[in-house]
Amino acid sequence: MPAPSYAQREAANSSLVTAATNSNTTLAAPQTIDLFLTAAEAAKIARVHPVTLLKWAREGKVPHRRLSARKVVFPLSQLINWLAGYTDSVARAA
Repeated sequence: MPAPSYAQREAANSSLVTAATNSNTTLAAPQTIDLFLTAAEAAKIARVHPVTLLKWAREGKVPHRRLSARKVVFPLSQLINWLAGYTDSVARAA
């Protein structure tokens, strides 16, 4: 079977565009892509040791995603929001 000619491809594309613009469907809003950080990268931002950050992830104290049994990543936007609302629960000596 021979490949379609340029004119045939253009006609097919224009009919698809016309059908898409004439339909009453709405397009989905583009999704934002979140940047994921390793424990070492996220720990630099949070100014804690990576082991501490991984411990907090195990305890559910910090937003994270577990990709496998050994791989944990931290979404940058959620980490920044978490840090903005973070309060140290350790009592300060006077």
